[in-house]
Amino acid sequence: MSVTSTDVPAPRPWQRRIVVVLAVLAVAHSVVLAFWLSPQSPVRQVIGGRALATYVNPYFEQSWSGLAPNAQFVDESFLVRAQVRDEDAKKNRVTTWIDITAGENEALRHDLDPARTHLMARKLATNLNGAMFGLNAKQRALVRKTYTKDPTTLLRGRLLAAGEDRRAAVETYMTYDLMATRFASMYAQAGVEGRVIAVQYRVGRRTVPPDSERATSSLHDKDFLWFSFGYRLGFRASFEAQSAFDDYLKD
Repeated sequence: MSVTSTDVPAPRPWQRRIVVVLAVLAVAHSVVLAFWLSPQSPVRQVIGGRALATYVNPYFEQSWSGLAPNAQFVDESFLVRAQVRDEDAKKNRVTTWIDITAGENEALRHDLDPARTHLMARKLATNLNGAMFGLNAKQRALVRKTYTKDPTTLLRGRLLAAGEDRRAAVETYMTYDLMATRFASMYAQAGVEGRVIAVQYRVGRRTVPPDSERATSSLHDKDFLWFSFGYRLGFRASFEAQSAFDDYLKD
């Protein structure tokens, strides 16, 4: 039994021309992007940064900062201060604001594998910022109030009354407010003499500038958008928990 095979027809001239045109366009596009991503050089200056930007933006907007393995598009901050009662003191004293995330960044500058504990403050800031963007203006005003005499459980009802449609943001905020209060209390207690009576925290967020501004401005040139919160009653951790937190702070 014989098997006959059918010869594949040769590409037609117009098909060859389409393939060649597409290949040339792909190579040209790759070359332009290569010059766009490359550092300043005589060849890049001849082509002109403005000419490259006209082609790349807005359809192929790229930059090395967007492709770098350590690219950072959002920076978030977590600050803490506390009211402390010293032994035999009649009044509480207030500590200065401590920027925990800035301290962590400096301490871990050359640490390629930081412990997860050193990311706690940033994670709290991320979730609290997200919750605050989900609350309405009236609800944001409510969280700025102090809750040292009234329990924060009352805050949940007040937040829902101010915007039932924001229930998901309210529940997220209440969860992370509790976590932030406990974290801030143990952090403050680890660094001061006396007893922490109340704590207050602030969170901030800043984002990378538009690509058109990145030649003259970076993420660290931008100002933070801050969310402030009132004082919360300090959390008294167990001896074992506070001791572990003291060791974390020393590290």
